[in-house]
Amino acid sequence: MTRMVRSRLIARVAARRSGEQGLTMIELLLSLAILAILTGFLAGGLAMARQAFATDRAGEIAGETSAAIQTVAALVGSALPVRPETSGPKDATRTKEPSGFDGRSEAVAFVGLSEGRSLRGGPHRIVLRRSGSDLVADFTPFDRARAKDSPEPDATRVVVLSGVRDIRIGYFGTLDPKVKPAWRADWPRAERLPDLVSIRIEFEDARRNEPAAIVALRQG
Repeated sequence: MTRMVRSRLIARVAARRSGEQGLTMIELLLSLAILAILTGFLAGGLAMARQAFATDRAGEIAGETSAAIQTVAALVGSALPVRPETSGPKDATRTKEPSGFDGRSEAVAFVGLSEGRSLRGGPHRIVLRRSGSDLVADFTPFDRARAKDSPEPDATRVVVLSGVRDIRIGYFGTLDPKVKPAWRADWPRAERLPDLVSIRIEFEDARRNEPAAIVALRQG
């Protein structure tokens, strides 16, 4: 009797263990559904994180670019209405070369003021132009009393913007009082400054492109 009871117990345990092996079809489908939901949440969270990072980076790039363009505009806006000398002292040692505003479509040269931080304060001959993928400004101390035969001071180059593909500068005004003011692509060496200067910078990264900056110049 005892041997029969023991055999039945062993058979029941064996049957129970064989039924517990693996997952049922319902349990497998439920696990897959939960895994799919978790994967969707994870993918959505990563996408939102990437979008937030891209938005923050775009805002940061726009802020940096806007500040740099405003610096360029302020630099051009510091142009002084310097006129070439028509007469000099009796010894004729002063330079008589034109020193006014000279504007081209991709570069502009003028006499402006230095802020006196990394450069010596006072008027400087400034040349703003594109060099490769950089927008650079060359600063040379300006001295109208410099002797004609004295050596030209060394220029200090400052990289204003990087990643520049193209720069287009326009000038509004008139060189002849009898002619109506209009926009033009150049402003050759002249005593008079243009009324307005348009600066449009095209970057290699299209996200940095902004409308042209318009600068009004002081005429004296």
